[in-house]
Order: sequence, then C-alpha cells, then structure tokens
Amino acid sequence: MIWGDLYVRAVASCLGEPVDVKEAVASGAYDPDDAQRQDFLSVAVAEPGANVADLWSRAARTALSRSGAAASDVGLLLCAGTFGAGVDGWNAAAYVQRELGMDGGFAAEVRGGSNGGLAALELAAAHLARQGAGVAVVTAGDLFPLPYFDRWRAERFLFGDGCAAAVLSPDSGFARLLCAATTSDPSLEAMHRGDAPIGPFEPDKPYPIDLRLRARQFQDAGMGKDELVRRLGAGPRLVVRQVLDEGGVALEEVEHLIVPHFGRTMTMLQCLIPLGLRDIERTVWDFARRTGHLGPGDQFAALDHLRENNRLRPGERVLMLGIGAGFAWSSALFEITDSNS
Repeated sequence: MIWGDLYVRAVASCLGEPVDVKEAVASGAYDPDDAQRQDFLSVAVAEPGANVADLWSRAARTALSRSGAAASDVGLLLCAGTFGAGVDGWNAAAYVQRELGMDGGFAAEVRGGSNGGLAALELAAAHLARQGAGVAVVTAGDLFPLPYFDRWRAERFLFGDGCAAAVLSPDSGFARLLCAATTSDPSLEAMHRGDAPIGPFEPDKPYPIDLRLRARQFQDAGMGKDELVRRLGAGPRLVVRQVLDEGGVALEEVEHLIVPHFGRTMTMLQCLIPLGLRDIERTVWDFARRTGHLGPGDQFAALDHLRENNRLRPGERVLMLGIGAGFAWSSALFEITDSNS
C-alpha cells in the first residue's frame, strides 16, 4: 500500500536495565552454546513487579511530549503486546488512554505477536487517511518474567523487557511513510501452539512457556524442515519486495534496515538470507544485541535509537521488517524528511 502524507512525528522507548549475557551464562541461566550462536551482549530486564501497561504508558507519554501534540489531538491509541496485560477481562488500552489524558478517541490492544507493532502501524495509517483524524499513537512491547516466561531458554534467541512508541501524523514529522505491506501464512499457526489445548481455562497450565517444545511438536505433526524453511523465507521476501517496488527503491539503496532482534543466527536465517543479504551490520545490530527481542517493540525502539544517536539524515530511507506468530510478516519503508524535527 502506497501512502501519501503520513509521518512519524516522534518516537520514544522505555527499556529495562541491561543484564550482561556473560553473567547469565556463568550463573547457569543461559546455555553457553546458545550464547555463542546468537551473540547477544546483554538483555533488557525490568524491575520485579513491572507491568506492561505502565511501560506502554511511559513510552507513549514521552513520544507524545516529543511530538508537540497534545493528548486532545490523539484520535487513535493502539497498544501492541505479545501477552495480556495481567488482568483478565480488562481493556489495558483504556488504562494507557487515561494515563495519557486522552479523553476521547478510540483505544484498543493489538495482539499480533512480535509483528504487532507494524500491524498497529498499518491500522493507524488507515485511520489517519480519514479527514480530521488527528494524530495516532502506537505503543508496543512486553515483559518476559519468570515464572511465566524464561527469557534465557524459551527460544533460541533472548527476550528483553521494554516498550517503544510512535506518534503518527498526516501533517508533518521526521520520517514519511512511503509504503507498507503485510502477508500471512496460517499453515504455521501451530508453531507457537504445539500440542497445547485451546481452552477452556486451565488453572494448571505448565509454566514457564516453552516455545522450543511447541515448535518441535509442530514439526513432529508433519511439516518437514525444508517446507518450513521455504514458508518462513517466503513471507519476508514478499513484503519487502512489495514495499521496495512501490517505493521505487532498490534494497542496496536503503541506508537503514531494521529487523526483529532475533540474535545473530536467527536474524540471518529468518530475516537476511531470505532477502539475499549476509551482512548483519546492515541492520541496527549494535542496538539489537544489547536489548534482546522486545516482542512487538523492536522496530520503533530501533528507530528511536537511530534518532537519539543522530544517525538519520534527510533523504535517507529506513526499511522495517516485522515477523510475528501466526505467521505474519509486515514491512514498511520510510524516507527521512528532517533530522532535527
């Protein structure tokens, strides 16, 4: 989808404190072979008792303050997370809405797995195409605490605590959204479900969540490795090719490539090799390897990192790739319009 006048006016992050990977290996929390393959330096870990609704709120408040917009200007608030916000039967987006001082408009949670941030971006873009829609706020990220989740062993990459937010506007901003695309492949849905029953409520569900086990159960059910690899590679190629074609840009001309924080090996296999790339330094790897995977917050957190470190120049292009359980893939292409806005 080609977008005309749609801008990122501001971004902000709220991240946990870095915990050194070497310390986790030394304590036995993290497997040394995984550490070597994925090459993380640290992972963001929030304080005990932190909740994602407050992190969503803090990131959104900071982004809104940086944007110069008022809470009364916000017509849409989308909160993207991997899990729920901790209270069943509750719309946590309304909590964030209240924290922002946003009296009207529309607020909702987006559950698109790790692709939730870019999924919310597309939804917000469609909303802002309406005349008089105001500005939109997307805040995305999550927490991965024990005993619910073991960030060190649940997957082949590490999970970090944190959220990032973006304020989107049809009028002005430092980055213009040129185009965005999403595709999905529901034949891979069970890769993150495994053999787990679907409801009703189970009070004795086993924790921590083991995503590796679920993936093994999915493959044992019949999809061969070659077919799995083919499908996992097809999604990124399709959405990236679409946005590059619509934007009239070659991949070699993109100055900044932002992909999920999947660690060295998984970033290569699921993000770069499908695009014909081999150099992880083309991505914002220097940042990703210090935070871990922030669920749906990776892309806006990385954009915030580039902006805060004065690494964006007018005319440069930023290409984002999102990958989420389901499976779903999104891509967005931006042009930097003002490095000082």
